[in-house]
Amino acid sequence: MKKLILIISLFCSVVSNALAHSWRTLTIATTEYPPYTSTDMEHNGYINHIISEAFLRVGIEVEYQTTEWSDALAAAQSGEFDAVSYGNFTRVLSQDFWLSEPISTENLVFMANQTLPLGDWESLSQLASYKMGVVKGYTYSDELFAFINQSTATTTFKSDKAGLNALIDNTIQLFPIDQLTAWYLLQRDFTAFDRDEVKMLTPFISTVTTHLLIPRQNSDAELLLALFNKGLHTLAMEGKLDRFKTLLREGYYQHPEKPVDYDRR
Repeated sequence: MKKLILIISLFCSVVSNALAHSWRTLTIATTEYPPYTSTDMEHNGYINHIISEAFLRVGIEVEYQTTEWSDALAAAQSGEFDAVSYGNFTRVLSQDFWLSEPISTENLVFMANQTLPLGDWESLSQLASYKMGVVKGYTYSDELFAFINQSTATTTFKSDKAGLNALIDNTIQLFPIDQLTAWYLLQRDFTAFDRDEVKMLTPFISTVTTHLLIPRQNSDAELLLALFNKGLHTLAMEGKLDRFKTLLREGYYQHPEKPVDYDRR
């Protein structure tokens, strides 16, 4: 541990004097999860903007490659990527990855078909009789992950957009998704008629923290984790995290050819 602290101190003393000169470039796997991550958006999306800026503060540049979530995890564990952007905190992910300090806090919700005879819910067992869609490889939250693994009424999709399509068609009746992502995709990729076919149940499934994932078997994993956390702390001290969150709420992070009116939220 003392050796790691010494190495970090040496690196940080160098980059603090010359931030313009990066000493390393990382390749990070990312997914299409707008407006948080998308290579079609400004700065590759909100979360990726934070990750890039945090690493830049410690002299590291970042390149992103887009892939599906389950493939991103597998490829990172095999050494193809240095990290994955991004994941919610779950015990399942922490078995194979180091999780950074929290990047942001978001809300996980159930979207439902309008025909579902519920407006709110109290326990997951209450939803056991309904068909639920999930995205391949997503862990969501510890409680929901355990429920999904025990359920016989779940259908797996490759993406959130595919899950929302199935929800609109009433092929499934429930679909867990980040609250802002659900709103954004419905506004960007679906019609007003489609949006009328779905509703959001209350309360939230949970409020989750988001994290950079660094594979544990990476020989530099603990060093990269410590450096990223240091850069993230620097951004917070500079007020940049609050600034980026404001940009998110104002609609800065979105597809340039498919603008969404954030004033509708």
